Amino acid sequence: MRRTWLFVPCFLLLSASSLAQSTSSESQGMQALVAEVRQLRKDLQASNGYALKAQLLLYRLQIQEATVSRASQHLNDERSKLAQTQDHRRAVAASLKRNEEFADNSDASPADRKAIQNEISRLKAELENLAGEEQQRQTAEMEANEQLRTDQAKLSGLEDRVDRLEKELDSNPH
Repeated sequence: MRRTWLFVPCFLLLSASSLAQSTSSESQGMQALVAEVRQLRKDLQASNGYALKAQLLLYRLQIQEATVSRASQHLNDERSKLAQTQDHRRAVAASLKRNEEFADNSDASPADRKAIQNEISRLKAELENLAGEEQQRQTAEMEANEQLRTDQAKLSGLEDRVDRLEKELDSNPH
């Protein structure tokens, strides 16, 4: 019986030491899991930040593309109006030239001459008005062209930012 009495304290001592070792290894395992969960949370927050940044950039990119499209359409409209004004001015100038040649080379009656001179005066006044309108249209076209360049530069800047974000995401996968 003496042997069993000695065996029990040894067994208890060995059991306590192995229990302490398993608790220690479990504690290290828990610490490793906690550290990994924290790192995953940190990575998730970073990923969410990148996703939000990407969404905002893409939204701004879409808006700027629409702005460039409108500016381009406005420029095309101004160019069309300028071309119409220039065509109309050339037609009036040609008509004026024909009337002046007709007045100089014609043996028309005084009444016809007076009507031709009135038409020539009207055409000259219209030609002056068209010259002013053409100048306004040229100014409007230059302004529309400058606005388009400005909007395209903004679009290019946003595209560069999207490219940089894409490279950052490629080089920093989370």
